Amino acid sequence: MTKLLSSVGVAIAVATMALLAGCQLYFGSSGSNNGNAGGSGGSGNAGGNPPGFSCNGDAQCAAGCFCSSSGVCTEGGFCAGDRDCGAGFHCDTNRSSCIPNPQCASSDQCKPGAACDPATGACVTTCACETDADAIKQGFGWCDEARGTCMTGKDPAGACLGDVTCTTQPPVCDDGQVALVKDGCFTGVCREIAVCEAAPACASLQHQDDCQARSADCTPVFFGEDCTGPTCGTPDTSGCVCAKTTFAKCDVMGSPVIIPGN
Repeated sequence: MTKLLSSVGVAIAVATMALLAGCQLYFGSSGSNNGNAGGSGGSGNAGGNPPGFSCNGDAQCAAGCFCSSSGVCTEGGFCAGDRDCGAGFHCDTNRSSCIPNPQCASSDQCKPGAACDPATGACVTTCACETDADAIKQGFGWCDEARGTCMTGKDPAGACLGDVTCTTQPPVCDDGQVALVKDGCFTGVCREIAVCEAAPACASLQHQDDCQARSADCTPVFFGEDCTGPTCGTPDTSGCVCAKTTFAKCDVMGSPVIIPGN
């Protein structure tokens, strides 16, 4: 039993050393390999070159190492997934090795779930999403739906919410859509309400059914023709009778429901 416990202890110690020591665990100091550090690889390195040896790609380096931009095998550490690697690194699961995030000029060059960091020029893991609301719940600014990736900042296509300060008119949207706003102006594009970053303002709902679907906080307002009664022009419609009503706009709860005309 004592021998068994001793063996288990040794195994745990070796595993711990593997995680901490990177590829030097197998090869020792690169300078101790017959003085060939910086060469194209020493003899007996069937598993790949140790730190300090030249390389043309990660595959030429030992597990736990990567080929640096200067063409030298460098320790990165062992991993089973991205969470095992430090900032700026991700896991090459085929080699169980932490390697630097790829360089990029735009997020399109990064894998889904990662975005290009302009400060470092590297792809950085963010999160997966389907809508802007998904991304915002996870602490990001918007969702690149085409890549299913959470992004920082503001959606370049515009947002469902936002104050309008320009005189541009909104586009005519289909049922279930609202006009997008960017920098205080309408972009001319509509988006489905279901994928908005949050519930749009009542005033941005262009259709009666969309307004009525928000009965808890929005009220459909109608133009009335040939209206009579003491409550016309107030939220109370019980005392207002009109020959014809037409949906005019969606407003916040408590607004006049019928705007009487001639």
